[in-house]
Amino acid sequence: MPKYSVLKMARDLAQPFRPVEIAELDGSYHSFIVRYSGDFVAHSHKADEFIYILEGLIEVEMGNKTVELKQGDALLIPAGVTHRPRCKNMALALVFETKGLQVAGNE
Repeated sequence: MPKYSVLKMARDLAQPFRPVEIAELDGSYHSFIVRYSGDFVAHSHKADEFIYILEGLIEVEMGNKTVELKQGDALLIPAGVTHRPRCKNMALALVFETKGLQVAGNE
């Protein structure tokens, strides 16, 4: 059984929005860590996405609503919902989603 040192892996994440896969689950899903800093493009996915904040704070815009997530908070973004992560400083998240989700950009 593999053991993962997620926070140690996170130290090597220098660039925001460049995810690093941690593990594959059942061949169809994966988990990864990602650094947030600045604004990402508005996008949606064909499947659900689950975000858990390990460090820092992000805001996720979803339509006319903004959800603030801080360390220890999590958010399930349903399939098809356009969302845009924003981060004023630096944050780190653990994300679970279907492998191969493509960004459907709505810049």
